[in-house]
Amino acid sequence: MRYGFTFKDIHSSEYGVTVRTKSRPIIPERKSFTVSLPYRDGEYDFSEANADGREHYSNRVFRLSLTVTADDLGALQAKIGKLSKWLCGSGDMIFDDIPLVVWRGKITDEIIFMPEHSGHSATMEISFSAEPFGKNIFGTEGPRLGDPIPLDSDIPLSMDELYTCTINGVGKTNFTNFGDRPARPVFLLEGTDGTVTMSVGDKSLSFTASGSVTVDFKKRLVTDRNGALRISGDFYEFPVGRSELHITHSGSSALNVTAVFEPEFMYTADYEDIDWGEDDA
Repeated sequence: MRYGFTFKDIHSSEYGVTVRTKSRPIIPERKSFTVSLPYRDGEYDFSEANADGREHYSNRVFRLSLTVTADDLGALQAKIGKLSKWLCGSGDMIFDDIPLVVWRGKITDEIIFMPEHSGHSATMEISFSAEPFGKNIFGTEGPRLGDPIPLDSDIPLSMDELYTCTINGVGKTNFTNFGDRPARPVFLLEGTDGTVTMSVGDKSLSFTASGSVTVDFKKRLVTDRNGALRISGDFYEFPVGRSELHITHSGSSALNVTAVFEPEFMYTADYEDIDWGEDDA
C-alpha cells in the first residue's frame, strides 16, 4: 500500500518521499513463558501467570520503503542528508491511513540506499520499532480542533466532567477506558489530608499523604512534594470500558481527583459502542 506518514510532527511529503508499506503487523509478538517437561505431552503455558492476569507483548516493527527523486545526484544527496536528520532518534509516527493512532518508537537498523536512474532517484528501506500498542491521538483532555475525528463518532466535545470528581469522605466515580487495551492512568489528587484508598473490583491501593499527590499506576508510584510514599495494596490495571472507582478519604477536607491517561489500541481506534456514562455524570 502507498501512504505517507508523519514522524516527529513532519509529514513525509515535505521531503518529496514516496512511501510504500512493506509490512505492518496488526498484532505484536506475544511474550511466551512456557515449560516443557519430559514424558509429558505439550507444554505448560504460564504467559498469563502474572499480577495483571493477561498476556504481554513485545514491540512491533513496521517496515517501509522510501523512494526519493531529484534532478541530479547532487540534489539527491542533499535530500538524503535531510532525511537522515529527520529519521534519526525517537519520535511519534502517525500513518495517513490510521490517523487516530500514534505509534511511539524509533528507526532501527542501518539505512542503506543505492542511486538509481543515473542519480535521479534512490530507494531505501527503514524499520520502525514501536511500542506494542498505539496511543489514541487525544487523551482525557478530549479531541482538539483539527483532529481527524469521524463526524459520526459519539465522542463528548469536553471530557472534564468524565475524568474529574470531588470526594467527601467516601464516594465513587465512573472511569471510562475508551481504548481496547487495559489502562494504567495517572490520578492527580488535591486536598489530601489523611489516608486514601482507591479500589476497582477486588483490587485496592492505599496510602497516607497531605496536600497534592500524584498516583501513577503505570510507573507504580505515589508521590507528594517530598517524594515517594509508602503504599499498601497493588497498582492495578483498569479494564476496557466503564468501571467504578471507589475512593475513601479519612481527611476532613474535600478531595479533588483528576484522571489523566492515553487510551491504547491494538491497531486502529474504534469509538463505537462506548459507554461514556454521561447519564450519570
